[in-house]
Amino acid sequence: MPKAIFIVPSPEGLVAKGSRKFHRRFPPLSMLITASMLRDHGWEVMINDLNADPRLWPEQSVRNAESADVAVMTTNPYADWQCPSYAIRSVLDFARQLPLDRLVVTGNQGSLYPGAVLNETGARIVVRDEPEQTVFQAALALNKGSDLSQIDGISYRYGEDLRHNPRRQLSLMDEFPPPAYDLINLEDYYYELLGGNFALLETSRGCPYACNFCNQSMFQNRYRKRTVGKFLQEADTLVETHGCRSLYIFDLEFTINSAAVRAVCDHLIQKGYARHMGFRWACQTRADSVDEELLELMKQSGCALIHFGVETGNAEILTNTRKKIRKQAIRRGIQAAKNAGIQTAGFFMFGLPGETTAHFRETIEFALELNPTFASFHPLLPIPGSPLFEEKYGKGPYWNEPLPWDRNYFTRDQEKEISRFVRAAYLRYYLRPRYIAGLLMQGDWRDYLRQFKLFLAFALQK
Repeated sequence: MPKAIFIVPSPEGLVAKGSRKFHRRFPPLSMLITASMLRDHGWEVMINDLNADPRLWPEQSVRNAESADVAVMTTNPYADWQCPSYAIRSVLDFARQLPLDRLVVTGNQGSLYPGAVLNETGARIVVRDEPEQTVFQAALALNKGSDLSQIDGISYRYGEDLRHNPRRQLSLMDEFPPPAYDLINLEDYYYELLGGNFALLETSRGCPYACNFCNQSMFQNRYRKRTVGKFLQEADTLVETHGCRSLYIFDLEFTINSAAVRAVCDHLIQKGYARHMGFRWACQTRADSVDEELLELMKQSGCALIHFGVETGNAEILTNTRKKIRKQAIRRGIQAAKNAGIQTAGFFMFGLPGETTAHFRETIEFALELNPTFASFHPLLPIPGSPLFEEKYGKGPYWNEPLPWDRNYFTRDQEKEISRFVRAAYLRYYLRPRYIAGLLMQGDWRDYLRQFKLFLAFALQK
């Protein structure tokens, strides 16, 4: 029986320097799906998540990989596909300790910089774009010693040369088997804004919108839906078999498919998971794709938190992002969620094209006006795959170019100003006495302490 190991390395620190990207303990959903595919074809499969499993050490994963026929490592797991960090030096160094002749590397970085990741890791294969079907075929080929030139969607080492095969056509989502959640322990995963015994599922991939700051390269800028019935079966298995008590439905824009949302809510209400088991779930969506009736149904089914992308407080800058939403629609959507008793999280950024110091202040004031339960402030990230990045640096893939360690949109003085406003936004938002009192009145003081620790990690990071 052939053996495969899937490895999620531990990133550098809780919050990435510069970008303020938080490395959360979220399950590696894509790997779990691929593990199911291989196991269904007679493979023995193991998952080592060094970011989440406190019982694992890197040396153990290296030993486990040495005894496997194929080792698969990701530079960034599923939850970071849209917003990957390029502060991955430790991850690349770790890869070089693995058996390189049978190492397959996945993630955003190799999707857009395949030659660089092959060179930096020494891996045999780098998988580009969505990895499930490609990793499955690559593992079969490595195990049999087959010709790698026949596998679409990979870049690979051929003697001293690097070769890049054509792009793979994405699979239908209904072709994926249920993720192998039995290979991990949900107690190792946690989302501080939702709870423990935590899992991820999806009803779609990609997004029909085209915001200029957004990276959808892993999805090939396509939007695909799956049959809701399959999602519901997976949710039932998670709750009833694996003890899931908090679930993030990780669609980029969950409620744009309102029929699917209603089917999910009706099923969860019928099962009574929220009422009898304390089950809670979260999602992210647009503020203009929710209404009071839908939000009431979501709340009844156990929805406890919705993430909204707000981005900026200036109407003109918001229009320029191509988000196709107005400030008034954002106000209405967030207020409607509050009225339904659902906690809200708002995402704000500084440094969008054309922004000035006055615009930064306007964004902070808009955040205070909206007053979501939680607010996240970030500098604009130069994410390869996003339209803004491509306008400045050209369109990828960047086949044999080095990784973009130092690329930025800003001068040093602009970086300092943006960093100052990010920190000021966190401090002004979270140190309001009325905000602190209101949060403490709504929940457990221990939850607030955990969230305050996270706030400090963001606010004080340089």
